[in-house]
Amino acid sequence: MNKKLLPIAATFFLAAAMLTLGSCENATRTYAKKLKAEKKLIEQYVERNNITIIYEEPAYDQWKENEYLELEEYCYFHLTSPGDTTKPALETNDRFNIRYRQYTLTVEADTLSYWNTNESAYPMEYNLAELYSYCEGLYWAVQKLKYSGAEGKLICPSRYGVSSYETIPYGYDIKLQIRRF
Repeated sequence: MNKKLLPIAATFFLAAAMLTLGSCENATRTYAKKLKAEKKLIEQYVERNNITIIYEEPAYDQWKENEYLELEEYCYFHLTSPGDTTKPALETNDRFNIRYRQYTLTVEADTLSYWNTNESAYPMEYNLAELYSYCEGLYWAVQKLKYSGAEGKLICPSRYGVSSYETIPYGYDIKLQIRRF
């Protein structure tokens, strides 16, 4: 082999070996380790954003800024706007639309889905049972939103979120619109 090519070949081989080992490490992480990392990411997000976790739901119009109610382990909700409280609250069989923006909880957050639209010709419409089968976290949040036009935020581990096949926690900004015919 040409002596000039030897350092280039060795460098290439070393780089390929490092890439292979790095990807193997990630592929061999156990589910338990991934869940632990997910919890840590949620904890870091809560700390970074000065969020206070509460365990008793405040009166509907008494939510404080950065106060999040624990719904389930590592699943937190915050009411940002109460909506139209002059109309009846959401009932079990009501049809409703939710708009949400889904984003990662990393320091440099990535938005994964932007607001879907309620104004489209055929918006996605749910009742509570249908929403539960789609996403438990959104199901719990919608029950806390209660009124049409209400808005809230949700921090949700993967097992309660829209993408439960990955161990990635997400944040959601949510808007509720109740449809009564």
